[in-house]
Amino acid sequence: MIARDMFEKIGYKLTEKNSKNDIQYTKKSKESEMQRIGMITTEYIEFYNTSKEIMISKTYEFRDGTTSKSDSGILSFEEFNAVHRQILELKWEN
Repeated sequence: MIARDMFEKIGYKLTEKNSKNDIQYTKKSKESEMQRIGMITTEYIEFYNTSKEIMISKTYEFRDGTTSKSDSGILSFEEFNAVHRQILELKWEN
């Protein structure tokens, strides 16, 4: 299974791929979460090919329209496996 399929299986969508081969996957919580807990979260896993860096972050959108962003260092095992597969496909080597 390729990385994109692995990410899609756990709810992420490929949202950006630019000419530098940078890749961004996003996973947004359901709109019903706004009514239930008052916010919607969007998780991002971004791969920067030139610098061989990965950024994991979350954006919080609140009822009043404000947003905040935080870096997140936590990955589920399934997310870790998808990240690992993406690194292999990008051929990031020393």
